[in-house]
Amino acid sequence: MTNGSNDFGVEWHQICWIERWLGRHINVLDFTRVNDIQFDVIRKRGCDIHLICLDEYTCTLSRVLEVLDAFPVANFLYIGGNWNSYERAAKEYCLENKIGLFNTNEISGAFHRNDFWTYHRKAQDGNPIYG
Repeated sequence: MTNGSNDFGVEWHQICWIERWLGRHINVLDFTRVNDIQFDVIRKRGCDIHLICLDEYTCTLSRVLEVLDAFPVANFLYIGGNWNSYERAAKEYCLENKIGLFNTNEISGAFHRNDFWTYHRKAQDGNPIYG
């Protein structure tokens, strides 16, 4: 674990933000930070989460695959602030493979679900809002 640099360009303030957020979330029992941007999370309800902290303005499928290659245990990709988003192909791949892909607006709701990878905000018409 370092506080310097990582291969994904995630800055220290982003790592600190997710660490504080995890420490305050009601469904998080405990977590450990490993490999600089990986957080292994034990939840009160639901399976364990292996979260990778990123800061992607637009997360592409190629970035998802790159992260999964570097972190094979990952099942949750946090892409950063509510201004960050993902391409539809990236989200579809993650849904098919039961991997969460979320920005700040989506992460809290996902942490409460057993099938966290399926969480999405809903538009007024009930359709999913992705990224």
